[in-house]
Amino acid sequence: MRKQLISIHHFFVAIILMAKGFDKIQHHHSFIGWTILILGIISLIYFIFIKLSKKPHSLLELIIHLFESIALFLTTYIYFQEGKTLLPYVTLIAGIGFLIATFIHLKGHKKLRADKISNPKNC
Repeated sequence: MRKQLISIHHFFVAIILMAKGFDKIQHHHSFIGWTILILGIISLIYFIFIKLSKKPHSLLELIIHLFESIALFLTTYIYFQEGKTLLPYVTLIAGIGFLIATFIHLKGHKKLRADKISNPKNC
């Protein structure tokens, strides 16, 4: 059960990003709207990919966490510009969380590569 729910956050982030990106495009903020929309689509594609493949992809997860962090920081900026009161802080905390996850995955990925290089028989 836990493994099925472990990646659901990518789905929710993708939906939020795509909705906000589409909203910004509709309000004539094309560049930031398309940027957020594309990052949301990438996140959704990643979610579907990991659900279908059912294998861990350490490097890909690292990249997706970085993309989601950047997109959430852009969304935070937009929410502040729009004068929202609570949403900017929610997306800011989520963006920081994804950035921390990126660094944790990066550290783990480097350690895994170092272990493979120093001990190739265990791979």
